[in-house]
Amino acid sequence: MVLTDAHCHLGSRQFDENRDEIVSRMIENGVEKAILICCSRHDRLASIALRDRYPGFKLACSIHPQDLEDDDPQRLTDLKEALVECRADMIGETGLDYYSHPHTKEAQIRFFEAQLEMAAELGLPVDVHSRKASLDTLNIIKKYPVKGIIHSYSGSLEMAQLFIKQGYYIAFGASVLFPNSKKPAHVIAGMPLDRLLIETDAPYQSPIKGHTHEPADVKAIYEKICEIRGIGMNELADRVEANFDRVFINTTA
Repeated sequence: MVLTDAHCHLGSRQFDENRDEIVSRMIENGVEKAILICCSRHDRLASIALRDRYPGFKLACSIHPQDLEDDDPQRLTDLKEALVECRADMIGETGLDYYSHPHTKEAQIRFFEAQLEMAAELGLPVDVHSRKASLDTLNIIKKYPVKGIIHSYSGSLEMAQLFIKQGYYIAFGASVLFPNSKKPAHVIAGMPLDRLLIETDAPYQSPIKGHTHEPADVKAIYEKICEIRGIGMNELADRVEANFDRVFINTTA
């Protein structure tokens, strides 16, 4: 049984002191496949080394929507060069965040569209961050022949179905473990299993106060989703692994 983490920041500085220990623990817990999200040069260099050691790890690079105080177009040129140089498997996380950074909305839209265009040109899937911006996100991705993942989904079942119609997978993290977390459970119960992915967003979104989230924690999310769907762990693991693998096949719409 193979577990997957469809979104983690293993290259983060927060893991610099114990990265090998974190990775060993995730492998021991059966988490053999993961998407390593890199939104800085530091993250990218650390993650490249991990991908070289673990064949199930995929590398995603991008300019994050929360990192656009500097919207110099040269950053996009630099990103494209980095994507080619490091042989990235994916562009991400890119997208829109109107919750924490409404003041950079125009720059977010420009950079999101530019990265979707890049993905189409390079034949790469995308990992999309969308917070309080579902309608704009949907309308933008409709314009580009690209497929990928909607990361840390928090929207409605109806909106999830519209993203799925565009060829996207829907990823859920530790939000399903929070008390009274009804919306994610409702979406997970109603969406097709062949579009479901599971993630941690480690070291972020920890469900336990004071605990640094790590990829090994994804097992608890699997267990909760098994409960929601009424299926066994082996079946869920097999279905989600197949979904994970398909993200990197036929990446254009």
